[in-house]
Amino acid sequence: MDIEGAEMDALRGMQEMIKKNKPKLAISIYHLKDDLWNIPFYIKELNPDYKLYIRQYAYNCEMGCYAISK
Repeated sequence: MDIEGAEMDALRGMQEMIKKNKPKLAISIYHLKDDLWNIPFYIKELNPDYKLYIRQYAYNCEMGCYAISK
């Protein structure tokens, strides 16, 4: 999900689905200065079973958070 800074709003909107269905998530975490911390912590708060992975792409500031359920 790369929606130009609205990632947290989208996660809040789908919180019940995340808790119940544990989908695999790929979320951009570089648009807002607090996304790097807030998004991974929020995902773990919704579902502690997720394993989180952070990846930076190439030589720019783009970063993604990947959440995979056990």
